[in-house]
Amino acid sequence: MAGDSWHGLRAGDQIGNLEYLVDEAVLAQYRQLVGSEGCFPNLMAEDSRAMLERHAAGAPLTTVWQRLDFLRPPVVGRRIQVGGWAREIRGKCGRTWIKTAAFAVDEIGTEILRSEAAFAAGREQSQPVTMDKESPEIAVSGHLAHGQAGDGGLLGRLRLPDSDRLREYRALANKMARCEMGNDGNGLSSVTAGWLECLLGAEFGEDFRWGGRLSIAFHREVWPGAELICDGVVMGHDTDPGGVETRRVAMSVRDAADCRVATAEAVVQSPSPRLI
Repeated sequence: MAGDSWHGLRAGDQIGNLEYLVDEAVLAQYRQLVGSEGCFPNLMAEDSRAMLERHAAGAPLTTVWQRLDFLRPPVVGRRIQVGGWAREIRGKCGRTWIKTAAFAVDEIGTEILRSEAAFAAGREQSQPVTMDKESPEIAVSGHLAHGQAGDGGLLGRLRLPDSDRLREYRALANKMARCEMGNDGNGLSSVTAGWLECLLGAEFGEDFRWGGRLSIAFHREVWPGAELICDGVVMGHDTDPGGVETRRVAMSVRDAADCRVATAEAVVQSPSPRLI
């Protein structure tokens, strides 16, 4: 309903702002902890979760969905400034569902990222949500950047941080967010999102980092130390009169037990109009 609120926050209200500096040392530490080259620690959709947790003094939140529009790669050494606001707040099934929007710019005003995210507030999940087995198998047929509809295959594997690495990762995220962030009800969603960004960057290069879009739905909690496997397939491929190709890529992330933990969709234009 229109009057729903959460800790005094209503739809249309600003949820806060963040500012942090990423230098070469922080970048190297982040990539070592995540285990993926190419990721940039802009906190991904954790930006909005950090602002909400600061607003509500650490109230538990589960990341359900996020959409990320990558406008340009951040410049190492420039401060990043993030602002966000609540787009929708509603109660359902005893929990509060919050949809947010945010944008990130660097210190000279260059747009880095726009994002939307959805969170479930209230009691945390007591156990993972069980999903169906994987969708039909995907045959490996080449790189996605040059693929036609139906082409795809295995994109990569990732072992999530465990023990000491996990503590270091959380300490780094808390330092950047300037708050003690709680446990995400869907596990290390920011690491998973950063990894998917890295995989798409490896496939599409600068075309993805200058204008690509990534949407992720989280279905199941992942545990520290778990191995994740990601498959991708080109679901659509179009070429406009100017020769710009647009590909829509579906991605499925599963764990070692072959249970789906996340699904994602990416839209990439090659060459990116932002680079023309």
